[in-house]
Amino acid sequence: MDHWDEVRMFLAVAEGGTVRAAADALAVNHATIIRGIGRLEEKLNTKLFDKLPSGYRLTDAGTDIVELAGQMSMASSQIEAKIFGRDQSVSGPLRLTLPVSFATDLLMPTLVEFRAAYPDIALEIIGSLSVVNLGNREADVALRVVIGDGTPPDKLYGTRLCEFHTGFYVQRNLMTARSTPAAWLLGTNEVIPSDWDPQGGIRMTTTPIRFAEMRSQFEAARAGMGITVLPCFLGDADPMLVRVPGSPVKPTGDIWLLTHSDTRQTKRVRLLCDHIRTAMQGFAGRMAGRIESGDSELL
Repeated sequence: MDHWDEVRMFLAVAEGGTVRAAADALAVNHATIIRGIGRLEEKLNTKLFDKLPSGYRLTDAGTDIVELAGQMSMASSQIEAKIFGRDQSVSGPLRLTLPVSFATDLLMPTLVEFRAAYPDIALEIIGSLSVVNLGNREADVALRVVIGDGTPPDKLYGTRLCEFHTGFYVQRNLMTARSTPAAWLLGTNEVIPSDWDPQGGIRMTTTPIRFAEMRSQFEAARAGMGITVLPCFLGDADPMLVRVPGSPVKPTGDIWLLTHSDTRQTKRVRLLCDHIRTAMQGFAGRMAGRIESGDSELL
């Protein structure tokens, strides 16, 4: 079929439910999406969507072809991956996905060094906790926290780098301000710990405060709002925070560096993986919550 661009737009609207979501996914404006859908409907001589106040809903005809469109998308991604896998140049696009805190608080100096060493590589950094699909070329390299004894899915090539631990942290001043009660600062699905109580004279309020993302929890703890759970590499590095006396340090998972089997031999993929692997080896103690002996009174 000679209307692949229009099929991509159709699939993006079908998956996103709105023209705006499709435009964001494909990095084009919404008018381009609308025109593309119109051209495809004209080519097929059928209506593919019903336009509703809440968004776009597939018609019966649209439903009939959405699975085939998905197969076309997968085939296109596989073709791109095969060609990309043969690329041994040190120029061109390269996508890295990793948690935001890993990028901002841990690996940014490493990425700066990589950029300085290979200025012709157009690095795209995707900071997200979402599992990006490497098979669809949504990213070329992924740094992920894998919970439990996980192994890379089929078609992914992975290296386990180090353990990942979390701990409970509080602002230093709250350790001395005995009259100020502290709140539990929790994420959306986190619960108040029931297997230990804060020591050191910390008084707790009964009502927790919840946050939609970790960065706000982190800043709230730094501001003295209460106790929160943080990655040890983040909490231990902040001079305003200390570990809560009596609290555990918990293994949360393992850090894996992942690439796709079709693209892992691409030279710029290998170069980036080498930089990240070397850096993470140096960070293994921080990731596992091992702190200097001089700070042992905080444990």
